[in-house]
Amino acid sequence: MKIKVVIAGGTGFVGQGIIEQLLPEKFEVHSLSRHPHQGEAGDQTIYHAVDLARPQEWQSIVHDADWVIDAVGILLPNPLKKQTYQNSSYAPAKNIMDVLVNEPKVKFLFISANAGPFFMKPYLKAKRAVEQDMQQRLAEQAYLVYPGIIFDKARFSSYLPGLVLAQLTILPYFRKLRPLSRTQFSREIERMLLGQKSPLEQRL
Repeated sequence: MKIKVVIAGGTGFVGQGIIEQLLPEKFEVHSLSRHPHQGEAGDQTIYHAVDLARPQEWQSIVHDADWVIDAVGILLPNPLKKQTYQNSSYAPAKNIMDVLVNEPKVKFLFISANAGPFFMKPYLKAKRAVEQDMQQRLAEQAYLVYPGIIFDKARFSSYLPGLVLAQLTILPYFRKLRPLSRTQFSREIERMLLGQKSPLEQRL
């Protein structure tokens, strides 16, 4: 039997990295995103254009899932697009929890954050708020990972800083920033989906 994985935000940078890692021989992957998406050749992911604020559009998709992964979120607010941490990070996670609290067999994996520089305090605060809600509402259904900056050539703005930070992790401060290549991160997610432990489950 394949493992059914539903990725909220599957068309984004992190979500696409996870999808690339999950072989269709082992996983049945569904992506939930606001806009329609056409996968590249060979991508067997089933893409659904839904509004997470309207559970009736996607509740049936997660009903028999083994895992739901929240890969939704923003790194920085964007006033022009009216994107805030509240409506673009916390609210999507809450909408998912509102559904999964009635689906006790479905595991929920939230991508939180290990640490960040001082100006990322509001970002970290939004992540912590989701963590607290998960622990109170979902208990044993809740799984958390704590990466730092995730970098890849596909997003060049993150790639060079990520490489530099990765070389500086011999120093305690930079180790807490926990830079990871997108491939490394996605491999750890796959390990968890297969029932294995990951060091990313522990905050440094």
